Amino acid sequence: MIQTLEDISRLAREKGPKKLAVLAPEDGEFMMAVKKGWENGYIEPVLIGNLEKMKKVADEVEFDISQFETIIEEDRQTIADLGTSMFFEGKFDIEGKGQIPTSYIYRSIIREEAKLGTGRTVSVISLWEIPGLNHLVGFTDTGATITPDYNTKVKIVNNAIFLAHLLGYPRPKICVLSGQREIGGALPSLNDGELLKTAAASGELGECEIIEATNFFEIFMNMEKPFDSYEQIDISKLPHILLAPNLDTANILCKLNFLLDVKRRSLLISTKGPVIIPARSDFSNSITGEIAMGVVIADRIREGVS
Repeated sequence: MIQTLEDISRLAREKGPKKLAVLAPEDGEFMMAVKKGWENGYIEPVLIGNLEKMKKVADEVEFDISQFETIIEEDRQTIADLGTSMFFEGKFDIEGKGQIPTSYIYRSIIREEAKLGTGRTVSVISLWEIPGLNHLVGFTDTGATITPDYNTKVKIVNNAIFLAHLLGYPRPKICVLSGQREIGGALPSLNDGELLKTAAASGELGECEIIEATNFFEIFMNMEKPFDSYEQIDISKLPHILLAPNLDTANILCKLNFLLDVKRRSLLISTKGPVIIPARSDFSNSITGEIAMGVVIADRIREGVS
């Protein structure tokens, strides 16, 4: 079982290098992450984008990219389409987003998934490493579907369960987050949570458990011994997966890592493997960690670990 991000870094060094399609690495932080990923033995990069811009930022981070394959392309959507099609053809193990709008990549992935007829929903999972907790905690969907309905949430949960199994959590615990109100009827997210509990209990979602809690207070509360200070909170009660009611909630929650003593890594898992989707605010160390995670996940998918 993978418990920490250091576990992922260690495994990435063992399982690399994997071939990474790097889409428009035209900013310093992402190019620095590619450099670190290559130096650590995680990846063999193939750079797709504007050659002059890539060379400029590579020079800024003192990275000789002349040793790597480059594919020259200017148009952002074409870069996304080209890299994604080659990724789905099996020419790359991982795909990674540089200075390119994420929506272009989602569009390309959705198109390729449609060609395969998988019915897979694109969703992003952001993992937290929390000091003192012996497992990673995932928030979803933090990047793709703005307001998922119940059927879409089923697919988002399935993606998260698949990742949890790859990380070595055979029966992940899931909390379906929702607000509650006394007037005006139950919120749609609360109703969706009840339906998901029924689906999980009947085995429709595979090996997982959806807990009764719908918010953080309910996750931690103990009616036999109520806590009266934050120091009494038992963080071991945190589930493996937190399903948010919408993208806004998930994205805001997962990026609280900027305020809290936690580390965040995000990725998307397509039918053909992991896609690295760093946020604009991420620094190179975080992106390098996401590349490492992509290496490990790509290796486990290839080996049929589930």
